[in-house]
Amino acid sequence: MYNNYIIYGASIAIGSSLLQLFFPWWIVVFPCFALGVLKQKQNFLPIFLTGFISIGLLWGVYAAMIQIYTGSELSHRVAEMFQLPSNDFIGIISALIGGFTGGLSALCGALINWASKDLKPVERSSSSSE
Repeated sequence: MYNNYIIYGASIAIGSSLLQLFFPWWIVVFPCFALGVLKQKQNFLPIFLTGFISIGLLWGVYAAMIQIYTGSELSHRVAEMFQLPSNDFIGIISALIGGFTGGLSALCGALINWASKDLKPVERSSSSSE
């Protein structure tokens, strides 16, 4: 059951990482939203967690790579600017922001899918006075 969510999460992470090479940071919303729209489930928590974990891990790994390759100089300056006690909080904050962005966009897609099901057109009564 959860193998599908692992596959969806990996495809979101790979697709979002490729899209972020060419587009701004908010492009991660579209693959997560597509997951929510295409997934046919009524349980919203796994869909939210799939978007949250996949984008959170992606941004956490990006932050860790930047911290490793720059010798922690960039994260140290940003931590000083925000008056944080350690450089590690920058990666955690980045992962949380990305995770909430991905999770909420997947949840929005699932809610739109849920709201658009079983919609029937409203029939007008023929007793109107025209």
